[in-house]
Amino acid sequence: MKMIERTSSTVHYILHQYWIDFQDPRTKDFFLVDISPFTFAMIMASYVLFVKWIGPNLMKNREPMDLRLVMFVYNTAMVIINTYFFVMVVLHCDYGKRFIDFKYPDRKDNSPRALWELSQGWYYFMSKFLDLFDTVLFVLRKKTSHITFLHLYHHTCVPLFGWLFLKHNAVMPATGLFALINSFIHIIMYSYYALSTLGPNIRPYLWWKRYITLAQLAQFAFGIFYGIIMFFLQTGYPVFWTYFGLTQPFFFFYLFYDFYRNSYSSKTKQN
Repeated sequence: MKMIERTSSTVHYILHQYWIDFQDPRTKDFFLVDISPFTFAMIMASYVLFVKWIGPNLMKNREPMDLRLVMFVYNTAMVIINTYFFVMVVLHCDYGKRFIDFKYPDRKDNSPRALWELSQGWYYFMSKFLDLFDTVLFVLRKKTSHITFLHLYHHTCVPLFGWLFLKHNAVMPATGLFALINSFIHIIMYSYYALSTLGPNIRPYLWWKRYITLAQLAQFAFGIFYGIIMFFLQTGYPVFWTYFGLTQPFFFFYLFYDFYRNSYSSKTKQN
């Protein structure tokens, strides 16, 4: 009986009290950051449920929607949004010096700069939910073959990681570096998607699609390199989150490499 009580108490602490005790006090009232991990998990599970089962079933006996104009507007908007975040990081990273400061940030820092960075981090976090809309477009266009494990893992984990960082480890230099590189790649990626909606006449000029995946692979390779350096030089970082953050670039690199190999290596052999 005591073992059951201890187990129940431990589970409650991990799922609820831990996130209160170790919440960054500066972000505790931020929208969607102020919710429990269970609630956030339910939000992401609802997204997966819709794009994998509910949406495809609703479209089962319907014709695919022609959404080229919607796609052009959406992808153009995402280019603008990611350009904003890219420029903001470039202008406020002290010529890259922020990224090589491996001391754990002071969570009591309420300076104007720290609070501004927190607000920008929240806006960037919210922009990751806009990324989910492209999956909805796949569903409405009946392109469900594009909704792969890689696609879903990437689209669910990035908002989750954003939530974790804002909840627990806000204003880490590593998150700024991620936003810088990720925004740059997304500018290229969404530009490609926007151009691809303009019809067959533009297609011959879109030969560079594979290089988007290569850029993503380079991003994760750099993430591995940076993570290893940070692991040995960091001071004050929580041990669990340090290990957790270090594993993700490896896993993403594997997923994107597998996608690249299956998508392009086989085509090269056929050609």
